[in-house]
Amino acid sequence: MKKFWRIAYIIMWVLLVAGAGVLVGFTTLEQYNRPCRRIYITMDYGKADKLVMNQDIDSIIRRTTGRVSGKPIGWINIRQIENSIRQQAYVEKVHIYESLDGNICVDVKQREPVLRVINSKFETFYIDGSGRLLPPNPFYPARVLVANGNISHSYVANRNFRIESPMMGDTLGPSDTLLVNLYRLALYINRDRFLKAEIDQIYVTPSQEFELIPKVGNHIIMLGGIDDLDGKFKKLLAFYRKGLNVIGWNKYNYINIKYRNQVVCSKLQ
Repeated sequence: MKKFWRIAYIIMWVLLVAGAGVLVGFTTLEQYNRPCRRIYITMDYGKADKLVMNQDIDSIIRRTTGRVSGKPIGWINIRQIENSIRQQAYVEKVHIYESLDGNICVDVKQREPVLRVINSKFETFYIDGSGRLLPPNPFYPARVLVANGNISHSYVANRNFRIESPMMGDTLGPSDTLLVNLYRLALYINRDRFLKAEIDQIYVTPSQEFELIPKVGNHIIMLGGIDDLDGKFKKLLAFYRKGLNVIGWNKYNYINIKYRNQVVCSKLQ
């Protein structure tokens, strides 16, 4: 008798598991064939200006898989769509998922430019916060710090250039080091509230040193290289507070902070 109940118990559990499997199968099949109601695109711009819009992402989706609304969800290749969107230069991250109510949700995080580079041929490209080079967008320009002057780099020739780490400048050649140093300097300026508000432009001299053009005052700040940025800008801020705030912001045409423990100024004639 005990053997009979043991067999019956095993059969009952087998039937329950099989029934659950059939139920899951039907649910999966129903979800597979459920038509997509619509697609929702959510953009995360962080603190950056908009360089890529919802309609740009929608156009990529349509080129990749055609019209999504009304198509069975099981027929939509989410991985393929993600890969296509990730190819867009201004996209940093993308995540696509199906909602329980039959919608496709697309979450996109845009890259955040920290510097706009205008080279000696007046070609433009951006460097973002991760050190990646980005092409210009003629329709949605980003309002960021500008670097110009004696810069030979172009986006087309350097589109695969990556600044993986601020320390990479120690191992690159002198030509690439200019981009790394511009990136380091832009990050430093952008992370300081006062400098970000005050510095408008970085000019690269023929000797590959840096001059800074402020938004307030008629002077030019001669920075030199990017060595000892903490010390150089500490001197500059002290001179602003104790000097220019007293004698006026249009007294000098050059403020030289290249040298240790001194600020050298040239008066306007």
